[in-house]
Amino acid sequence: MSDTVTYSDYLRLPELLTLQVPLADGVRDERLFITVHQVQELWFGQLLDDLTDARDRILDGDPRAARARLVRGAVIARALIAGIHPLRSMPPREFHAFRGALGSSSGAQSAQYVEISALSGADWVHGPYGARVAAGLSPAERERLRTRLEEPSLWEAFVGLLGKAGFEVATQDGRRAAYARLADLPRDGDPAELSELAELAEALVDHDEVWTEWRACHALLVERQIGGLPGTGGSTGVAHLRAAVYRRFYPELWEARGAEPVALPDR
Repeated sequence: MSDTVTYSDYLRLPELLTLQVPLADGVRDERLFITVHQVQELWFGQLLDDLTDARDRILDGDPRAARARLVRGAVIARALIAGIHPLRSMPPREFHAFRGALGSSSGAQSAQYVEISALSGADWVHGPYGARVAAGLSPAERERLRTRLEEPSLWEAFVGLLGKAGFEVATQDGRRAAYARLADLPRDGDPAELSELAELAEALVDHDEVWTEWRACHALLVERQIGGLPGTGGSTGVAHLRAAVYRRFYPELWEARGAEPVALPDR
């Protein structure tokens, strides 16, 4: 490594610190708003890298390594939640002073957020919601999202791994039986692979849960700033965000937690 590389050089600080460019005149908190959202996008990029690796490790049959990536992803998501909190200190009047400068831009146009949802296995990305979001993306972002949607998701990789372990996964009833078997651990004589699958299932639930918390935190922040006003970019604002809070990446795993224990034959 070159001895001439400095801290500032390595992190490209001169370029980085010129990227917070407020558009409204004389509104101090617009810089805070920009900084918070840029940091969120930086973490989104790291999450995409980690979640992609987790998916690939599952496809390779390595649930332990995949779980490690998902655990770190949950830690990063909690940092995202904490990273939103500084905006709570911004009075609504400050936000409204520069809100007009946002134009038609909207958080719903975050291509990386939609990619995270697609990679996680969110079914809503394939429906009308996904089509509306894609319409607000650049051609390059749409192409990236299209590629994501064609790749296996975390959920598809997990279900495939259950199948390789000998479970029936072609039907929902078969998958429910698999979840029940994993929930029945530990049992004498169980192979280690079942415990690893059970731990991976819990890591997926953790990943799902922390993103629910992030969406709830975001919805509360928006309500705090604009109340019942429409959102930017043509959205309905808080009503849209509240509805999104109840989405789940892995509804089957959540539903299985309320199922009655069943007697399963030994495998």
